[in-house]
This record gives sequence, structure tokens and C-alpha cells, in this order.
Amino acid sequence: MAIQTVALRGAALAWHGYDLVTAPDCATWDQTTWRSHERCGTVCCYGSHVALAAGGRWLVRIDAERQEWIDAHPVTEADTAQLNGSVEQYLIAETGDPSHLLETVRGKKVIHVRFRAVRLIGLDPEEPHEFGGIFDPRLTATALADLLERRVGPRP
Repeated sequence: MAIQTVALRGAALAWHGYDLVTAPDCATWDQTTWRSHERCGTVCCYGSHVALAAGGRWLVRIDAERQEWIDAHPVTEADTAQLNGSVEQYLIAETGDPSHLLETVRGKKVIHVRFRAVRLIGLDPEEPHEFGGIFDPRLTATALADLLERRVGPRP
């Protein structure tokens, strides 16, 4: 499945992400998984779908044998030692990502997908969103729609 990027931000992107995870043919939403090895790494949580739809690029490539790579080199324990999450949960940093939320892996500036996603949909990356929020692994599609309505506004 090819990832299509969209030029959306704020509520429009938030609801586009919702449409991606609730499409009748969507088999790629697993709110408990930031990113999976299956389907070229596209089985992922709502925040990952949002970040990818806006053109986000993963730091780590996961191959068919489930090996993880940064550029042409395998991921090592040293790559993950300094991070505040699993290395496969990081995107290459881009303009607009808050500099104080960036981390460095092999000389590359990266950001955790949850910080990118909340920034893109217009929420404050400093506010806790994980538990009881849009990254709660227990979320259903109905609960996600309710949260989006309350946090980012009605569907544009």
C-alpha cells in the first residue's frame, strides 16, 4: 500500500487521519501498535497515520525479514540507548518540529511520532496526550471521533 501525502493541517488533517483509520477497507489501524513490521510498516496507531499522511518519513526502515535499518546499517542497541521510546517510533525531523523535542540518532535529528502528530493537528506537544487522549491504546473509532470533536473541533 502506497502512503499518500496530503497538504492538510489542523482539524482537516485530524479528520483525514480518522477517515484513514475508519475506511471500510482499512486493515492498517491498530491503536496499540505505533508501527508494525507487517505491510511495510504501515500498521500503526492514529498518530502514525496522521504523520505519514502529512509526509512524515520514518528514521528506521523495516524489511520483510523484520530487520531494522537506518540507511544501510542495522539498528543497534546504541541507537536506542538515548531515546525516550523505541527507535522505530521516530520520524526524521522537519521544519516546524519544536527543537527542544528533537533527539539525535547517528547524527540525524529525529522526533517521536506522537509529538509530530499532535503538532500537525494543532494541539500543544507539551500537553500530555497519551493516556486518556488520542494515543490511548484502548480507543475505539467512536471514542476517537468524540476526542477529535472535543480537542480539535468538528469535521471541517
